[in-house]
Amino acid sequence: MDRVLLLIDDIQYAGHVETTLRKVGFDPETVTTEYNLPEKLLTFNPDYVIAKGSSARVSSLSIGKKLKENAKYLGKVILIFSDESRPDPEDLIKVRMDLMLFEPISALRLVAHLLTLTTMNKEAIMDKLLRFAHTDPQFRTNEQQILKSIGATIDSEIQIITGDVGEKEESVTLDEKALMSFGQPEKPAEIKPATKTSATPVDDNADFTLSDEYKNQLQSELKAADQELPLRIDSYNRAIKDVDQDLKKGLSKRQTKNSNKELFSNISEDELKKLDAERRNFAKALMKK
Repeated sequence: MDRVLLLIDDIQYAGHVETTLRKVGFDPETVTTEYNLPEKLLTFNPDYVIAKGSSARVSSLSIGKKLKENAKYLGKVILIFSDESRPDPEDLIKVRMDLMLFEPISALRLVAHLLTLTTMNKEAIMDKLLRFAHTDPQFRTNEQQILKSIGATIDSEIQIITGDVGEKEESVTLDEKALMSFGQPEKPAEIKPATKTSATPVDDNADFTLSDEYKNQLQSELKAADQELPLRIDSYNRAIKDVDQDLKKGLSKRQTKNSNKELFSNISEDELKKLDAERRNFAKALMKK
């Protein structure tokens, strides 16, 4: 089950999205402040991070910058901006993101975009999503609250997502070269509209999405990872071959205690205090980062 970390300053919207993700098979968790982001990445270890906010507690731009600096996080990132907080071109090179969306965005559309990044069973998830979008009155009410600000309805949103009508928004490709070019004034970023299949007017406030070329690149990377996995498993099996311990059960509390006593039996009390002090300093430094 893929884990999704939601960093959203709107508690009502966050609760609606979290409930929706849980119903379709994800494992979501919500935080309403970005201050403990490094700790949450360590403890929850999410596969995806979705950030939406422009307040002091949660800022999509700030979170994107922090994730850019965090080389240890290898998951996917979705950043949601409002029209008022649209990032400047020079800021885009400073953030990490796999998908950039704009408010207002319904939970239906957000999950549909998330499915472009996941390797889960997309058809099964979408089928489950649409089923309770048609039948769950609470979900429909929450969605309608979001959509009424743009004069849309949940039924029209379902039609757009399922492809029953022409595409409403213009798809925009944001590849790495385009982002890099934002930092070079002489080379403006290339933002190319995706090929349209209908004459439906383009919405100027359309959400951004990934191109088919980038999706194919992701699939190639996943295939390469699948080929490396047997080699990693073999390397791990060789490493644990001579371990005299049942790794499935691990060590009991008593065994751990006895082992610790044995390890520290030849260490003086002053050295133990010094080790404790270093351990506390490490924990403080980790939290500051």
